[in-house]
Amino acid sequence: MMSQFNRPPLVQPALAREIVPGVMVIPDQYIDLVPNIGIVIGTDAVLVVESGLGSENGQRVLQKAMEVAGSKALLLTTTHFHPEHAFGTGAFKGHATILTNTTQADELREKGASYLNLFRGFGSDAHKALEGVELVMPDETYQGEKTIDLGGKQVVLHELTGGHTRGDQIVFLPHEQVLFTGDLVENHLFPILFDQDASTNRWIEELASLMHLSPATVVPGHGELGKVELLQEVQDLLIFVREEVNRRIKRGQTLDLIDQEAARIIKERYQDWGNDLWIPFEIRNVYAELTGTPLKLPALQLSRTIKEREEKEP
Repeated sequence: MMSQFNRPPLVQPALAREIVPGVMVIPDQYIDLVPNIGIVIGTDAVLVVESGLGSENGQRVLQKAMEVAGSKALLLTTTHFHPEHAFGTGAFKGHATILTNTTQADELREKGASYLNLFRGFGSDAHKALEGVELVMPDETYQGEKTIDLGGKQVVLHELTGGHTRGDQIVFLPHEQVLFTGDLVENHLFPILFDQDASTNRWIEELASLMHLSPATVVPGHGELGKVELLQEVQDLLIFVREEVNRRIKRGQTLDLIDQEAARIIKERYQDWGNDLWIPFEIRNVYAELTGTPLKLPALQLSRTIKEREEKEP
């Protein structure tokens, strides 16, 4: 989802760069609610990965994609249903074939309206970006895995078991060894386990399976591109959180005490990671999975962060 509140959430297509032949990335530029966006170019078709937050961002991405595609067929997929990744999709309707895994489509149908309202509360910029947005369902869905031939460029869409969201999907180019992870990996940003469908255990397992792909280039949901080590770093963090919480459960500590003490230890160990407002969600998710008790989500402490940001704006 977010890195830190700093600038209006606008995709910058002019900054698109080719990371390997036929694969472009529009970098997030460390702007909150802006994901890394991919454009994969074949001789017959072009695939866009992520549509951005709201109509204006969707139009920006679409214009860049159409500029690249020319007369080629255009396709769009998203790594998960969260608004900054998928709520610009309306701009593509009628211009591209929209394709996702079935579970992601189901989750969008079930949760999309509530997440639209939630993200509108993430400050005035987010509210403006989401004005007039209507949810757009995919034209096509698949289950398990789907391989797309763009013409000299093979792309594998693969749905996972649900770590960050129930409908997580990765996009992998086996020849180029390029992996688009969505928010399963955010470079030096704490993982986000936002609701009842997120799972630390599944997330750790998913990262292990992705490491077996041995990607040469990892395009995270947010932050700088990297190599397979990015997957390992996020997995290591989640395992550390799980071990820290488990140790305190065995000592008989209460959840409130675990919230306080584990959060302090995690922050100390990962001082250079952003998004620390999500640490309490990680702790609560791990605690529920280890104890078999219902998940009690903490309050989302956004109000102070948003206020501080908007006070800095001219």
